[in-house]
Amino acid sequence: MDVVSSASVTTVDGEAKGRLRAVADMIQAQTGGTLFSIQTSVDYPGDGGALIDYAAEEQEEDARPELTSHIENPDDYDVIFVGYPTWWYDMPQALYSFFDEYDFSGKTIIPFNVHNGSRFSGTIETIQDLEPGAEVITDGFTVSERDVAGAAGDVADWLGGLGY
Repeated sequence: MDVVSSASVTTVDGEAKGRLRAVADMIQAQTGGTLFSIQTSVDYPGDGGALIDYAAEEQEEDARPELTSHIENPDDYDVIFVGYPTWWYDMPQALYSFFDEYDFSGKTIIPFNVHNGSRFSGTIETIQDLEPGAEVITDGFTVSERDVAGAAGDVADWLGGLGY
């Protein structure tokens, strides 16, 4: 999940891109996996403060934003890397919509995360609750939003530890 807004953009190798997309690109470069972006019908605010306030409202309402992108053949994948920011100590509500839509039983879910100090904040356990039939790797990759641009080496080391 990556919000396309100025609130989530960083510069990597001279190119402005979403922070999660930057980490996803690093993972994809080493694993050769297929990239998929979770998109919703919600037009999220581009201002960081407004975005966080909006996220708090979504959490309070236990919202399930409508997904506008869908995995065409989820059965074709055995391993799913799932990336998301931490908003108010939780995943964005769009991730709840995503896990509501797909049953990843028998698959491996590998979380990765961009945060502003709160790391995973219990979200790995939340994914385990939402996908009880999946193996959820508890050694996910988490990086501060300030460190994304220089995270390629850390991502490579993490993936190497997972056997990639």
